[in-house]
Amino acid sequence: MTLLVCAAGVWVLFETLYDPRVPLAPPFVVERPRSGDEVTIVLGGDFAPTDAAMPRIRERGWRYPYEATAGWLREADVTLLNLEAPVTESDEPFPLPKKYIYKVEPAALEAWRWLGLDAVALANNHVGDYRDRGLADTLRYLDAAGVAHAGAGMDETAARRPLIFDVGGTRIGYLAYLEDQPGYRLYLRAFARGNSAGCARLTRADVAEDVRRLRPLVDVLVVGVHWGENYADVTPDQERTGRWLAGLGVDVVAGHHPHDVQPLEVWGDTLILYSLGNYAWGTPGWPQLRIGFLARLRVTPRSAGTAGRIRAVELVPLATQNAIVDFQPRPLRPEERSWLEPFLAGSRARGAEVEVEEGTVRVGFPRALRQAAP
Repeated sequence: MTLLVCAAGVWVLFETLYDPRVPLAPPFVVERPRSGDEVTIVLGGDFAPTDAAMPRIRERGWRYPYEATAGWLREADVTLLNLEAPVTESDEPFPLPKKYIYKVEPAALEAWRWLGLDAVALANNHVGDYRDRGLADTLRYLDAAGVAHAGAGMDETAARRPLIFDVGGTRIGYLAYLEDQPGYRLYLRAFARGNSAGCARLTRADVAEDVRRLRPLVDVLVVGVHWGENYADVTPDQERTGRWLAGLGVDVVAGHHPHDVQPLEVWGDTLILYSLGNYAWGTPGWPQLRIGFLARLRVTPRSAGTAGRIRAVELVPLATQNAIVDFQPRPLRPEERSWLEPFLAGSRARGAEVEVEEGTVRVGFPRALRQAAP
């Protein structure tokens, strides 16, 4: 009942602030108690227990891929990952030639509940691998497990519906989008338009409107974006879009899809994580793939009318090359920390302050607070 009252209150404010003729859904509000003196958010990259990981999972159980990293996710107030496959039992895949097609068995959901997974982004190029039925099944299974979702739905209104996590009065907003590439639009027909199912499409008009509506309702706004190219550097489109999102007032841009880490950037008051790389991703991956990140955001709670804000950011580096970790990501070992050097150098070249302290990457964000510190 409390959740329904909270959601109704947010929607009243939503309609008061903005034109109700726009056919967009009210935010989906999830209430969480605060676990400590601050609010912690953990962001991760691409994950799905599927493909080459399945023999090991069948041998050791559905929790196996997460056992070496579960502590970080379970201790967070809000955990957000990108689910790179539908959850379905359908045997009718996408009908046209597609090099990689994936799906996740519904039995995986028990492990995600155990993991404390709060929400997943569904705006990606694989959520439609088993067509509309696969997406509908995914939504049904996630809802039954209590895992929230953003970025895809059975129509455009549902695909663009924002999430709000109310953590003891501090509100974390989340939106998710798939980059508008011609192949996604014309061949995969990946995007929800009108009454058709699919992903939220990253267009400037749609995103600007969604952010405009959500920004006044939350303390911290995270936007997940599935963009770029596999195993490649930051593209010019990523850079332009990330900086444009910063100009809209987004606090954190959380990128995924390249399956490898990309440099980060601090643009004004916005943290742009161009790619967090893989989390527990079930394919063999390219040989050059070695690491991924869990990003941990520490948020000062809202109090006495003062909005909550991010006070610190740290990245937990993980070994993610499945030939090395046997489909179970784990923290980097001391002798593996040299693998961080390309990321550190690339981030510093973009003006970011990044330092490795006791195996964790500390990020100089937000800059104003860092400069004011004694």
